[in-house]
Amino acid sequence: MTDAGIKGVGGESGDAVGAAVFGVLTAGLDAFLLTRIWRWAGEQTAVEHRAAVVQTAALAGAVLFAALLGVAIAGQGSTPHRRWRYAMLSALASHVLIPLALFAALATHPTRPTF
Repeated sequence: MTDAGIKGVGGESGDAVGAAVFGVLTAGLDAFLLTRIWRWAGEQTAVEHRAAVVQTAALAGAVLFAALLGVAIAGQGSTPHRRWRYAMLSALASHVLIPLALFAALATHPTRPTF
């Protein structure tokens, strides 16, 4: 017998729990990163404030894009619970790209630090 990808209530329950766990982990990680970005909000110069806004927009854009990509990967034939799980898992996985992007930015900067 082949698996057609249709699951019962137990599968939907597991997908909902997975979505909740991945969503909470993503929200916690984003909250930590945003506190690091905005740690001196009242004492920032205009340039620092602008950089914090750009960093916040980049973080939000990357996470939202990854969540939409996860929904697309789940496909239209999947359940809403499965789409939520894929969206939250890919949003959490997008945080792996943050250190890679930081390393790439540091490696290509004109006044590159030596490692």
